[in-house]
Amino acid sequence: MDCPHCHEPLAPETLHREAIDRCPGCDGIWLDRGELGQVVNGTYSSGTGPRDGEVAEIALTCPRCGREMALFNYAHDSGVFVNKCASCGGIWLNRGQLDALAQYRAGTPATESLADAIGDEMRRTNRWRSVRSLLRSRLLSGAVAAFYLIGAVLATGHPLSVLHPIRFLLLPMVCIWFSDEVGSLTGISLGLGRPVITHRSPGDYVALAGWVLLLCPIIAMPLVYVQI
Repeated sequence: MDCPHCHEPLAPETLHREAIDRCPGCDGIWLDRGELGQVVNGTYSSGTGPRDGEVAEIALTCPRCGREMALFNYAHDSGVFVNKCASCGGIWLNRGQLDALAQYRAGTPATESLADAIGDEMRRTNRWRSVRSLLRSRLLSGAVAAFYLIGAVLATGHPLSVLHPIRFLLLPMVCIWFSDEVGSLTGISLGLGRPVITHRSPGDYVALAGWVLLLCPIIAMPLVYVQI
């Protein structure tokens, strides 16, 4: 095959385990169908190489089948216009275009920093979502409540002994299961002589308070044994 740009014979070589054809005169590269991705992924761009191939040029003739190739913008927004043959699927890269494509795939330091920042924010968001799901978990809080009730029956041997734990569990379970609804309550007082709630409370704080109440007996149990 001859170079479509300067018409010199192309020399075969291997680049990133792909068999390509390079022009010794203008340093253009011919890639058969399916070879572009492997070559671009394996190319490291220093960002200092020639970038004259980024602008659109005239459509060239395909060195393999002799038909006129069409210019297309790589990845639709890279700004690197390369020649592609619609017949055989081959691609011609002018000098500097491979470096430009590798630079586009790698991104700039600014875009890499932005991607890292977005990734960190997403990880923090996912961790907070996991914490929120635990705070509002009906299954987990229900398991703790069942532990209290079963423990009361085993300790006394009377099924009616669950009535006292149920009265204790009512408030924390409501705070955990219906945290947003409880947090939206205003204009009420928690008891005689206590101030009236005038502002909404965040549902996560309400659920956290419910867990504190729910786990108080478990937290206090070791202290009781130490005093005994």
